[in-house]
Amino acid sequence: MSQPNPYNRDYLLDSDVEPLRLERQARIYGFEDDLAHLAPASSDRVLDAGCGSGAITRAIAGAVPQGSATGLDRSTQYIDFARRAAAGEGLLNTRFEVGDVTALPFPDATFDVVWSKHLLQWVKERESALAEFRRVCRPGGRVVACNFDHFGVVQYPEDARFTADMERWFAAANAEMGFDNRMGRKLPHLFAQAGLTDIRVRFIPDACFGGLGGDPEKSWNWETQFTSLLGFSAKVFGSHEAAVDFRDRLVERFSRPDVYSYCALFYVEGRVPR
Repeated sequence: MSQPNPYNRDYLLDSDVEPLRLERQARIYGFEDDLAHLAPASSDRVLDAGCGSGAITRAIAGAVPQGSATGLDRSTQYIDFARRAAAGEGLLNTRFEVGDVTALPFPDATFDVVWSKHLLQWVKERESALAEFRRVCRPGGRVVACNFDHFGVVQYPEDARFTADMERWFAAANAEMGFDNRMGRKLPHLFAQAGLTDIRVRFIPDACFGGLGGDPEKSWNWETQFTSLLGFSAKVFGSHEAAVDFRDRLVERFSRPDVYSYCALFYVEGRVPR
């Protein structure tokens, strides 16, 4: 009997395939919404905190031709992937650094904009991360975060057993390492607590984790994520076999063209006081 792989308690999705998954997930989203909400000036210095594969960092670099885009991630594997991708695209105003978002390796006021996407739900010490975002952003600069809300638990037609299993999984992830599946709605409050001002909130339907099933890229994304999560799911449901069954039911459900799923994608920004 095959056994589940150990899991990373800081980032449950950590795996050899994760940089590629993040790259393909970024293509599902596209960059138009992110860049429209980020709205960088052409000369801005932008930090992408928790950059993963660096896909969004590279898109930001293209939007700031007189500025710079810096990607940071705690995983050396992801940063190596991001550096190779940027070099392959010939980007000269992009750099990538290994580091912890709760202790950023940059001086005060280094950046004009600090950006993160799908990061803060994974960071248990998210107040510390936001304090660091504020510290490294210049007075008058902006902190912008994008996070989903109610990921994976709202669909129609409804399936009571599946929804209960999803909620059980998310409750276990929250208890284990602080993962918050309702982070989007909490961002405005967290920004205010961090002392950011002029807070703006916008939200749209999540284009990657919403809509009718049937898109092969979205199905691959779901399957790849929850294959990486088999080790943790085995702990939640009691066995490797139960974890595989949960993954297979999840992929089948979100691949059905008659099932509509929905979650909100929040974009929240605040300014660093002058």
